[in-house]
Amino acid sequence: MAIVDKKVELIELFYDLIFVYAISRLTTIVREPVNGIMHPFFVYLIISFVILQAWLYFTNYINRYGKWEVHDYILTVVNMIAVIYMANTINTQWNQMALPFNISMIVMFLTVIGLYYIHDRRQENKNNVAHNSIKLIIIVCMIYIVALIALFSNNLHFAIWIDAVAVVVGAFLPFFLSGDFDKKIVNFPHLAERFELLTIITFGEAVVGMTYFFDINSLNLRSFFVFFIVLSLFATYVIQIHRLMDHNSEETGFKLMFTHYFIIISINLMTVVFELLHSGEVDPLFESILMIISLIVFYMSLMANKSYYKEGIVFTRNDSIKMIICIAIGSLIMLLFNNTAYGFLLGVFVITCGNFIVLAQVQQKFLKDIH
Repeated sequence: MAIVDKKVELIELFYDLIFVYAISRLTTIVREPVNGIMHPFFVYLIISFVILQAWLYFTNYINRYGKWEVHDYILTVVNMIAVIYMANTINTQWNQMALPFNISMIVMFLTVIGLYYIHDRRQENKNNVAHNSIKLIIIVCMIYIVALIALFSNNLHFAIWIDAVAVVVGAFLPFFLSGDFDKKIVNFPHLAERFELLTIITFGEAVVGMTYFFDINSLNLRSFFVFFIVLSLFATYVIQIHRLMDHNSEETGFKLMFTHYFIIISINLMTVVFELLHSGEVDPLFESILMIISLIVFYMSLMANKSYYKEGIVFTRNDSIKMIICIAIGSLIMLLFNNTAYGFLLGVFVITCGNFIVLAQVQQKFLKDIH
């Protein structure tokens, strides 16, 4: 069955830009070191997942039912305004940001509920998926309201735990409410393109981060190392998600959604590590460990999408072993020579360029076979 073409509208790109701004603001939480290490990651991770989940709820609606009528534009604009307010609340002081952050999130969720509700009321034959989506988002929204009540009761720590519960419920409740999920309502090419664009814009933030190394007054090899590291990460993502995946297929896209949470967070963390490496304010061993974890998460999340490969593409066990060896050798170099920037960068370079070469060879073999 042919997949109906659904192009990504320009307003969707504008929406993505605003969300990437929100994600980039999260680096303020982890960018300021304390005693040579960064602030605890719990708040950072929870807020990251909350923001990405809010983006996904809106994106799923547009992907499945959005026709860009007047009410779509109005509620999208309200949603975007709430995102900007939410992004500007982000700072290292949870007691300052918690209240406006949760209020903004509730407004964002209410706009998505409104979009689904209007669609559901218009349907003569009620769509079970749309109805379940409304129930899911209402439940998540109610959890944020509980967090808001906790904040009004001066219980800050309880509020962040409630936000964590909202993330977990939002991630797993769809599996219990989905019922008989109809794949046909998902436009997989459109969904894949939305995730690609969001990730590419996130890589744009990484490019901004690496420019700190390009000092015209002190040209050195560190800048070239960082450039080719970021380039190889981007090229690896493009090969795996854009070149090897079959976008013109009928899929629910659940795996693509969840893996991109971790892909975007890992890219964001790597950007932070590069900025901290340039500043020299963080313990080198901690930087190395954080970079290794971020890279492992990035590649594991990327490779989890192998199930979407085009017919005829073969990723062998030997390819997996090669990727693991690259990560192991690069990590060892980073840990052994973490006291020097060049040792650190050489290790990252081995990992990123080595894995790029492995996937490039997989693509080349496929292209050779089809010709």
